[in-house]
Parts: sequence; structure tokens; C-alpha cells
Amino acid sequence: MKKVTSFILLFLLTFTIIYAKGAEEKKTVEITGPVTIEFWHAMGGARIDLIQGIVDDFMKENPNITVNVQYTGSYNDTLNKTKAASKAGNAPHVFHSYDVGTLQLVYSGIITPIEDIAQWDPINWDDFFDPVSSYYTVAGRHYSMPFNSSTPLLYYNKSLFEKAGLDPESPPATFEEVIEVSRKLKQALPELKAPITWNLHSWYFEQFHCLMDAPMVNENNGRGETLPTKAVFNGSAGKEILKWWTEMEKEGLFLDVGPGWANHRAAFGSGEVAMVMSSTSDVNQLTGLLAEKGWEMGTGYIPKPAGAKGGVAIGGGSLWLSNGHTDEELLAALKLVKYISSDEPQIAWHKGTGYFPVRKTAMEKLTAEGWFIDNPNFLTAFNQLLDSPPTDNTSGALMGTFPEVRALIETGIQKVYAGDMTVEEALNEAAGKADVTYKEWNELIE
Repeated sequence: MKKVTSFILLFLLTFTIIYAKGAEEKKTVEITGPVTIEFWHAMGGARIDLIQGIVDDFMKENPNITVNVQYTGSYNDTLNKTKAASKAGNAPHVFHSYDVGTLQLVYSGIITPIEDIAQWDPINWDDFFDPVSSYYTVAGRHYSMPFNSSTPLLYYNKSLFEKAGLDPESPPATFEEVIEVSRKLKQALPELKAPITWNLHSWYFEQFHCLMDAPMVNENNGRGETLPTKAVFNGSAGKEILKWWTEMEKEGLFLDVGPGWANHRAAFGSGEVAMVMSSTSDVNQLTGLLAEKGWEMGTGYIPKPAGAKGGVAIGGGSLWLSNGHTDEELLAALKLVKYISSDEPQIAWHKGTGYFPVRKTAMEKLTAEGWFIDNPNFLTAFNQLLDSPPTDNTSGALMGTFPEVRALIETGIQKVYAGDMTVEEALNEAAGKADVTYKEWNELIE
């Protein structure tokens, strides 16, 4: 199998040779006249206006750059539309993609690595939180600009904890404590459908692996010199995770709400459950849902097995630059993503959503203004991330077929729910099918 480093040399030669030469010559690019660029993103709902407001502020500061912003649906929709547009020769200059699409995009041939043109308008990567910038760094090169970064949190209803005689300032921190607290909640509050829930999504399964400092795939969790070829999420860590998860469901401690990102929030907001795991981006929404009923919300780190020494990996997305554009357009695109990642836009984004700022300096400004004193639930995500040790496993797995593998894992979980398979059988089946996708993808890009 070819080495990743060898492929990158070929990739540069084929698709970005002009930028490699530019780096050697310290090429200078300037915007000399009006420039119009396209920006596609995957943030719906109220976030559409938030993003538009940030871009409007950018255009006020850069009157020679016009940005046409378009919400293009989900991450998958946006990525597929961008691929189709690139093939047709009219790709957006900036597009938004999720974390698990990283390795796929690195080898796609449709992007311009941000590091290749950062010489035109330098980026100080030391300003970024290390876990954030490192996720989008492959083989030592920065490929995209971090934007909406998140981790999962444990949200809990302090008011229901008090009603059940539990300490409202002590959320469960381990797998074992979740079971213990859930049993107490179930006994004390029979009106609950179940004590805890989260949506059916492989993201949680992946994060539990990070907490256990365990890989999902071989080759240094996909971050080695060779492309990953074998799933290892069916090992001892995966079995422990899925056994805990599905046995809680069988005992009636966990409410199965299916996939998607609405039902688990609704169950928590209505009081059908007392605890939920969800993204840090839900802090605002969940706080409001509980406040409507006069309840107080608390947040905690997501639980892990007792003694686990790992940490969480970031989720969310980043901003990529497509290729096939003029230097002036690429410089305008670079300036846009740099602006979106700067302190004030990131602070506005954080306050409006719950995604945490990607820059240390933005965090320092929020702390100085007393934001976290008045809004302590927003601080939990920062602390959880900063408490995470940097390893290949806590950086998050890289796979070229990550979306497909996620679907395989989720199908396996459903089969365990239904009693059609044991935990071991479901994980082994998913891992075997995942291996086939790795083989096919590796052969395709080689």
C-alpha cells in the first residue's frame, strides 16, 4: 500500500502545484478590484441569520469583497452539492463540511489546502485550541479553517434531581454512576419515560472510545503514515461501551428516541427524561426549554468507565476552500474564513449557539467580561476539552468512509436493541463491513 506521504506529493503535483511553487517563491497576491465569492454552509434554523450577520460585518470591513451566502442543507447535502458543482466547474469558493469528512476531502482533488495559500495572509495557528486545529491537520499540514467546534455534554435537570433526593450539583461522571443515578431517578420519579436519553448516533460511541483512549481504526486511529485498513471498534472498548448502552435500554433506564437531532432534546425539555447527552451547541436551546417550565439545567462531562484516562474529541465542522479559482478569489476566500474564525465573530457565534470559540484569545475575552460567571453551563465544554490529553485517539479517528461506517455502527446498535444480535455479533458485523469500505476506498484513491 502506498504511503500517505507519497500520495500527498502526487496530490500536490496534480492539483496544487501552482501553490507549492508559490510557497517556494513567496508569491504575493493582492485584491486589486471588486471580487465576488460564494460561501455554502450547513447551519440551518436561527443559525442562518447568525452566519449572515457575521458575513455582513466582514463585507463592511472589506468593501471590495462581496460574499454570496447560501444554506445548502445538511453536511452530507452540502458536501454532495459541492462535489457536483466542482465537477461542473462552478464550485463555491468556501464550503462547510463536517469533521468526519476530513480524510475524504484531503484526497478529493477538489480543495485547496488552506496552508498552501496562507502565505498571502498568514494564520497564527498557536492562537487556536490545540485539539481544534489538530483535528484538521493531516500529515502535518493544515487543510481547513476550524469553525463550529463542539463536544458532547451531559445535560441534567437540577430541579428533577432535587425532587428525587439527588445532589443537583453532582451529575454522574462514570458509566457506573449513570446506572446508579438512573435507578434512583426511576424509583423516585415514576412519571419519567426513562431517566436518560441521547439520539441514535455513532458520535457518542466514538466519543466513548476517545474517553477510553482507544482507537476506532488501525494505523494510529487513521492518523499514521498509512491509510487505515481495519476497524478495531469491535474490540474490548467497543464491547464495554455498547454493553453499557444497550443494557440500560433493556432495563428501562435509557429511552430510545431514534436518530436525528430533535427527539432527545424534546424529551429532555418536556421532562420525559431527567438527563440527556447532546452537543455543546445545544446549551442555549436546552436552557430555554427547561426555563419555560421553571426548571434549572446543569451540565457535566459525558460519562466514562471508571479509571478511563482519555478525553473528548471535537465534533462539528470546518471551512474549506475549493480549487479552480483565481488567486484574488482564493485570497478573498482566505480572508473570509480567517475573519469568521477571529475573536469577535467566534464570541458572537458561541453566545448564539453554544459552539465554543476555536481561539484561545476569544476564550480569554469571554472570561474577562465575566461571561462564564453568569453562564457557567457554557464553560463546561471548554473545561472538558482542555482536560483531554492529546493522543491519536483523543484527536478523533480519520477514515475515508467515515459516514458509511457511522451508519453501519448505528444499524448494529438497532439490531442489539431489537434482540436480533448480541453486542459482539453486531460489532463484528459492522467492523467486517467497514473493512470492505476501507479496502474499496483505498483502492479508489490509489
